Amino acid sequence: SPRREALATQKIIMSLGETGLLKLVNKLQASCTLLGDTGSGDSADGAGGGVDLPSLWEALPSIVVVGGQSSGKSSVLEAVVGHDFLPRGSGIVTRRPLLLQLIQTTSAEEEYGTFLHKKNQKFHDYEQIRREIDAETHRSLGKYSISSDPINLTIRSPSVPNLTLVDLPGLTKVAVEGQPASIVRDIENMARQFIQGKNAIILAVTPANADAATSDALRLAKEVDPAGERTIGVLTKLDIMDRGTDAHLILTNRNATLKHGWIGIVNRSQADIDGKKNLASARRAEMEFFTSHPAYRGLHNVGTPALSKKLSTFLEKTIRDQIPHIQNFVLEGIQALQAELRSLGGPAMASRGEMLHMVLTLCREFDRAYETLLDRGKNGGESILGVFESGLKDSIHKQNFKGIFSLANVATTINEADGYQPHLIAPEMGYRRLIEQGLGLLRAPCERCVDDIHQLLCGMVQRVVGESVPMLNSFRVLKTEVLSASLKTLDKLKEEAKAMVVTMVEMEKSYLTAEFFRNLEATEAAAGGAPAAAAAPAGEAAQSSSTAAGISSDFEEKHLRRIGAHCSAYVKSVVMQMRQTVPKACVYCQVQASRGSLLEALTTKVASAAVDSVSSIHSNKEKDYLARLLEEDESVARRRDACARRLELLNKARDDIAAAL
Repeated sequence: SPRREALATQKIIMSLGETGLLKLVNKLQASCTLLGDTGSGDSADGAGGGVDLPSLWEALPSIVVVGGQSSGKSSVLEAVVGHDFLPRGSGIVTRRPLLLQLIQTTSAEEEYGTFLHKKNQKFHDYEQIRREIDAETHRSLGKYSISSDPINLTIRSPSVPNLTLVDLPGLTKVAVEGQPASIVRDIENMARQFIQGKNAIILAVTPANADAATSDALRLAKEVDPAGERTIGVLTKLDIMDRGTDAHLILTNRNATLKHGWIGIVNRSQADIDGKKNLASARRAEMEFFTSHPAYRGLHNVGTPALSKKLSTFLEKTIRDQIPHIQNFVLEGIQALQAELRSLGGPAMASRGEMLHMVLTLCREFDRAYETLLDRGKNGGESILGVFESGLKDSIHKQNFKGIFSLANVATTINEADGYQPHLIAPEMGYRRLIEQGLGLLRAPCERCVDDIHQLLCGMVQRVVGESVPMLNSFRVLKTEVLSASLKTLDKLKEEAKAMVVTMVEMEKSYLTAEFFRNLEATEAAAGGAPAAAAAPAGEAAQSSSTAAGISSDFEEKHLRRIGAHCSAYVKSVVMQMRQTVPKACVYCQVQASRGSLLEALTTKVASAAVDSVSSIHSNKEKDYLARLLEEDESVARRRDACARRLELLNKARDDIAAAL
């Protein structure tokens, strides 16, 4: 069961011991630095390609040392290591984070340091280590700038505790000559980035000869860790406090209280450093100071050995608690990165066959996605139905049938149709002209229906290109070509559909069904000679006053009304018919015709690249065309590279954890 597996894993973790846990974390952190995961903006991934990638660095516990310039931060690290190895000088000396991995060895093993950027070289002299840190900083940054890209140093020695420490540039108040004005803010932002991760153990170094309430290190620590769950205070320079003052209240955690308390240490003075006083002697002097001072005598949280023990214990406990979470993080990160890499596609293809296969594959994916949206996708096919059932009907309703079949227009149209020779019985030419006028109003709504369907299909194409085929986003030129080819095809289908519906309207105008009027006469005769009731196609019979129409008698008005009613009834019957046939024309000419045909022109052109050419020049042209289609956006290439590097890191981490457990 999952619970049983979790208990078994926890048992294995408990059996690893401090050394095994620290070695595992050291190994994982070294891999992070090597593959560009620093947890501070992923600068090593380049040009922002690593933004939002799962960061293993931030999932790993580490001790981050933060403090102001001249707070004794460097001396604390050297005291823990037991050797002078950090560059010294005025101003900002540490300009890149130093990832310091301390591995305790047996006395029989050799003592040396190694850098990740020179992993095949062993440094047995700590003065050489100091010079290499300084040289690597200048190689990458020049004289004044700073960077969050860490220098990775591993020291193996029998005299060091098993710890992983990150030394950051010292916080400063003002920029000195030659430094950019933003350096104060830049250093603080860098420190914040390294300590804001929930697995960063913050070692806040504060000098005792300054007010702890104004400590920049404590201020930043409280900003990212307000509950103090992962902050340890280090109080330095206790030996140079003003006479008559001491830090007893702070060290007993009754002033400037921290959940995990404070550790007091005494660093070497500048005179001691200039006089080459070794750290072994400095440690003895440190313990003599604490045992002889009445305010600190009897305290157990003072001295460099107490600091090393506190840090080792705290780090070991944090690692034990975090290993199951790290395992889950690694597995989830691998799955997420694999999915993103699939969506980004593979690296650039070299052969013409690979290029052709990729282009045709993406075209097929586009066709499938378009047809899916057309058939059942949200805001797809049902939108087309809405045009037929509401849009076409409303558009017809808005036409001016009322004016066509008004008494005035009926009278005018009949008189104009008769000309100088009035009709004898029924004004047939007048009938035809009135009906043609009424049917002529159908052209605009039918063309509008075609346009509406065209807009919907274009919108669906744009959605598919932008959302449904993610890999198209990797190839800007191909994406543009797919969109352009699809829209051109839809434009062509629109014109064909328009021609068809216009033809349908003209067909109705060109030949009137005489049987309709015979049936109408029969219906009227059966009703006792009263005109058959007929409403205008827009839904209301349109009639104007006989006075406005210039009608001289009731008989003439009745006669004109009868003609208007007949023509209106005929047009209404055609309207009902067109409301059924126009959608069919649109579906046939636009919707169905677009299935599988949108990219015919593009795929035909692309497929020609597969034909063996007689001349190598032609072959190169075809390959150039395919290469242009698959020309990748630089940001996509950077993102793929960053994802691949991070996936490599997480796969290695998974294997390392599995081997350790």
